[in-house]
Amino acid sequence: MKKKIWALVLLALLALSNGAYANDEQPLVNLFLFETNIRDALSEITMQTGVNIIPDGTVGGLVTVDLQDVALEQALRMILIGGGFAFRKIDDFYLVGLPDPRSTTFGELTETQIVTLQNVPAGQVLSALPSFLTSYVKGDKDGRMLTITAPPAELGRILDLIRTLDAPQKQVEIQVIVTEVSTKALKELGINLFDFTLGAGTGFNDDWTARIGFGGGALSLETTLLGNLLMNLKALEEDQEAVIHADPRVLVSDGQAAHLFVGDRQIFLLADSNDKATRVERVEVGMDLKVTPKIMGEDILLSIAPEMSHFVSESKSSLVVKQSSVSTTVRLQDGQTAVLAGMTLQESGDQTKKVPILGDIPIIRWLFRTETTRVGDKELLIFVTPVIK
Repeated sequence: MKKKIWALVLLALLALSNGAYANDEQPLVNLFLFETNIRDALSEITMQTGVNIIPDGTVGGLVTVDLQDVALEQALRMILIGGGFAFRKIDDFYLVGLPDPRSTTFGELTETQIVTLQNVPAGQVLSALPSFLTSYVKGDKDGRMLTITAPPAELGRILDLIRTLDAPQKQVEIQVIVTEVSTKALKELGINLFDFTLGAGTGFNDDWTARIGFGGGALSLETTLLGNLLMNLKALEEDQEAVIHADPRVLVSDGQAAHLFVGDRQIFLLADSNDKATRVERVEVGMDLKVTPKIMGEDILLSIAPEMSHFVSESKSSLVVKQSSVSTTVRLQDGQTAVLAGMTLQESGDQTKKVPILGDIPIIRWLFRTETTRVGDKELLIFVTPVIK
């Protein structure tokens, strides 16, 4: 009679335990373990909670832990984490094992989810994931789809990381002004060309200037306000002391390069003296500018690489192009302007003054006309302003 009563009590306790667990209220575990085999510890928890916990053949090792009113899944996590084991609830029982693709129970311990990336390629995500998670994620590095097969805890962690890595990239608007200014006018104006006044509420630092010199001042860089510069340049252009070649605005993603070319593209037929064959060659001369912005907090790290080229000789027998290039990096605030200056261009031209009619008569025309050659220098100025969008 007593045995029947104890059996009924045990069945009632198990029913209460299973009923509570079915309502997502996990049974509590009270257990003290000292260097106990993990498999024995899982058996003790099964006896105490009435929830079946099945370890596969990979589970082993010792554990020491004091569990006082700990929820079942938290107790399992504390016991298994040291050995790298994982668990997964299947129907009304838990399976425990090593989440290794070579394990026969790997498919039962893991869940699979396919993620389609919206903003970055799969290769960028795969390279950014921690090494202990990469074995769970597969995908073509140039594609947009990832397949994740991992235990539930790691799956949630991987999805959180992917959401962070797949965030939309910030955009940077690159404003570029390329102009030629007469060296004479530039010397007369001096620093006045770059003058500006900071008004209240601008939010900029008191010290806006920063210079980088190359080769004894052959190239200098300083920051200023684009609006004032453009106004001064427009005034010089009206006086024919400056020419503005380009004023484009390009929107690029953070860390991507923007290219600008201002110059001439010419097609040449070049003959080979040996076999008398000809080939078509395209030659570009002018200013080629590459700008790469990188957002660093509230500032922008701007890499600027201009390349200048011009013809030294355009004869059929000798086509010579001279090139010069430089690159630099400067840290700017949002909306600040970097100015590349100090690149000198030489120009020349012939001017003829003559007396009408008499200046065109052969032999005596030299008595009634004057020919002069003008030689002057111009400074190439490049203004680059990055604005975060």
